[in-house]
Amino acid sequence: MTSDDAAPSEGQIENKWVPLNMEEVSSNSFSPALSPAASHPLGGGPQKSETPHPAANGQANPVANEGAAPATPTDPLSKASVISDPLSSAAKTPTDPLSAASDPLSAGNQNSTPSKEKNATDDGEAEAALDSELDLKDSRTIIPWSIRKTQIVQTFTTTGTIQMPSFVSNEVAKAGRGGNTLQARVDSIDDGDDEVSMVRYSAREYVQNMTEMNEELARAWNNEERVKALKMAIQCAKLLGDSSTPQFYPSLFVLVTEILDTFGRLVFERIKQKGLTAAGKKKKRMEDFGPDDVTEEARETCKNWFYKIASIRELIPRVYMEMAIIRCYQFLYGYGEFESSLRRLAGMLRGIADPLGSVHARAYLVRRSEDINASLIAPVMDCFQDSSQCLALLHSSYWSNRITSVNKLDVDTYASLLGPALDYQLQCLGHKGGRSCCIEVLKNYAHLCKAGPAGGRVAGTGMLLEFILKNFEAENLSGVVVELVRLINEEVAEGGLDKHVHLYGILGRALVVSPPPAETRLPLLNEIWKHVAACSDVKAYLGVASVFIQYVVKYFGDKEVCLLLGDVVRHVSGAARAESAVQEELQRTTLHIVAHRNSFQGLIALQQWMPVVDLLQGPGLVEVSKAMLRLFTSTSSAQEARDPVAVHAAFGLAKTVHDAIDDLSSDNQRREAGVLICGFLRRIGFGSELEQHLNFLVDSRRFLVSLDIVTHTLAMEAVSLVAVCQEKVKGRHTRRTLSFVKACLAFVIVTLPSVQDREWQLQGLLLGGQVALRAGLIAQAESFFKAIVQAIQDLPSLSPSAQLSDEWLTSYLSSFASTLVAVPGHPEHGPLYVVNGLLTVVRKHAWQGGGAARARAYAPMIALLCAYAQPRLPYQVAGVDGNDVLFARDAAFFSEIHQTLARIVDEALDAALD
Repeated sequence: MTSDDAAPSEGQIENKWVPLNMEEVSSNSFSPALSPAASHPLGGGPQKSETPHPAANGQANPVANEGAAPATPTDPLSKASVISDPLSSAAKTPTDPLSAASDPLSAGNQNSTPSKEKNATDDGEAEAALDSELDLKDSRTIIPWSIRKTQIVQTFTTTGTIQMPSFVSNEVAKAGRGGNTLQARVDSIDDGDDEVSMVRYSAREYVQNMTEMNEELARAWNNEERVKALKMAIQCAKLLGDSSTPQFYPSLFVLVTEILDTFGRLVFERIKQKGLTAAGKKKKRMEDFGPDDVTEEARETCKNWFYKIASIRELIPRVYMEMAIIRCYQFLYGYGEFESSLRRLAGMLRGIADPLGSVHARAYLVRRSEDINASLIAPVMDCFQDSSQCLALLHSSYWSNRITSVNKLDVDTYASLLGPALDYQLQCLGHKGGRSCCIEVLKNYAHLCKAGPAGGRVAGTGMLLEFILKNFEAENLSGVVVELVRLINEEVAEGGLDKHVHLYGILGRALVVSPPPAETRLPLLNEIWKHVAACSDVKAYLGVASVFIQYVVKYFGDKEVCLLLGDVVRHVSGAARAESAVQEELQRTTLHIVAHRNSFQGLIALQQWMPVVDLLQGPGLVEVSKAMLRLFTSTSSAQEARDPVAVHAAFGLAKTVHDAIDDLSSDNQRREAGVLICGFLRRIGFGSELEQHLNFLVDSRRFLVSLDIVTHTLAMEAVSLVAVCQEKVKGRHTRRTLSFVKACLAFVIVTLPSVQDREWQLQGLLLGGQVALRAGLIAQAESFFKAIVQAIQDLPSLSPSAQLSDEWLTSYLSSFASTLVAVPGHPEHGPLYVVNGLLTVVRKHAWQGGGAARARAYAPMIALLCAYAQPRLPYQVAGVDGNDVLFARDAAFFSEIHQTLARIVDEALDAALD
């Protein structure tokens, strides 16, 4: 029989838990002088979920009868009275994402600075991130525990050393091999506390050793040393009774509860292994198991583990260990009565006198409640109400003296160490609590505002109000917004505007999502801004302004927007403007405005808009320019696209985006900038003023030269102008239109050679030549075609990454040859002047596929010469005489074609056979 299979002895415990006055507890021990074992919640046999709670039948409750005197101690493993710890509704909750083998807290091993001056609300920085649409969809900042715990370990640290027990001592080893008698196993759980050696570590070493401890516990369990694993978990839980290093306590809490979570999962799996019924074998998820899914032996094993936990004398390890394995109650009662069990544990936690330890213990109980049934509210509310009262306890004579004299901290700094635990409890309340829950929490907060010395505020009320504002749903806060503004005003008056002005911003997030009634919106804004405008801290002011700008642009008009922007301009000036934090807030503010506008022209027409944009620098200015370019390309009408003011403003934005690209820019940054600028260039249209459009392209080419895609787009826009002009004149050019077309073609042929992408360059040259041929400008078309031949000839000199594939080049030669069918021969150099040049570069080109690729490249050349040899060409361009007209019945012409054709065929055959 293993250690967890021992059956309890007969008897019954009548003890009642009696907490002592917190002021009477020794500073070195946070547990009341209890009897060896308190009354245990388990009864003699397994109960089904429909069994009523004993309290309903008038049986004693260990928390309700707090005034009873302690009874004589009995055997802690005796048969206990039935005080069930049932689960409530059968809600399915995910298992803890942590495992014994992997510890995501390793990031906490990095060097960090002391956190004496750090406030626990630093993780509120997560709410500064904008969502993908630059619009708040939910005012809450929900941080999962898997992320929150890492933030806590990284934030709360110390430069001193922290004490922890060494579990490699002989005593622990002996516990793992202990005798097989029941009493020996019982003694091994609670004996020799003073004999366990203690070691002091730095914060970084402490985190590393606790991580290794977690793995060691799992190894001991897997090696059948379950008593050793139990004792390790108990000793780790005892560490939470030591708050001598308060700056590190939140991190200590995370590390220890990580180990307890591992222990709880191991116990749960152990009970499952003791035996599953036929129905239980079909279930995989932890949440699905109930009393009917395990055998009688497994239920007895489950009860035995709770008996072991009940035998722990000290309150802190006993309660923590029961919370760690609390899910195992579902093997006994299913999901029937869990709420009362959690509330019983919440009541027991009132026996922990240390405010820091008790608040974190309640946070762990809340987390276990969330893991089991996230819909439970009452236990979480009990924990929060008790935890919030600990803020008032800090002002008692005992704790205030200890904080200042022993811990060398002020009360406000000490209160901030309770922040992570309070924040998590309020997050769980806000996630599932409604309007009534929010009002209850606010009443509790209002009580704290009068519970301090001389009827004043207690330490940490500003922190607590921040947690309330950021964790409850916007709909719940919007209904009591007037009262919230009053509470914030009082907090500001008591603690200072610069320190608490961010509370207005958090409230503003809720108002953006769920605004108050229309008649109260403007008075509310005036009341808030009366205080915000007086803030002297520019960064804090902008943090609020960036939120309320959303409120204004969504629910007010341009007048109010301009007033708010004007106030921003007045606050941001001088050296503060260049600070990165100020620039980030300015960027956020302006992006919110751009996101809510539906007209580029209307945006730049705002009186205070350009002064705010002028305050931006560096990356912030670039991001805002990108957003404004998107607005221009997506909303501008044809009229706006030719408006000189709008075009000039958009061109300046495009230049800003372009100039931000340098050699260090990534491919994604280049691609994004190129797409935005090209969208802007394509959106511009001057109607019938084609020359003005060409002048715009010339100016753009002068300033926008760094991006290949932009250069290519400029050339293609000029080609489009030729096509538009050709359409307007119906092929009958005047001197002015002909000069314009030639100017456009000259722009294209000068611009395209600077395009580095050879595919874009060759395609652009071919298109330019085709457009010139369509306009009847033979000389210009020939210039494009000669540029193509030259570009192909230069291909071997390019780097391997810039080379063109054989397939693409062969396809391109086919298109080029098709165009050359309608091109007339040169009057001086002969009819096959361009063709012979093309054949030469095809012959000399280093084809990747060797002779076979060269043979395929000759195919379109053969087809071209065959078309030339026909009495009438297959097609021609209107107004352009082809070679069938210019060289009709010219024997020399046909002789040259036949000779060239024969030579090409021979070369193609030789290449194919090579």
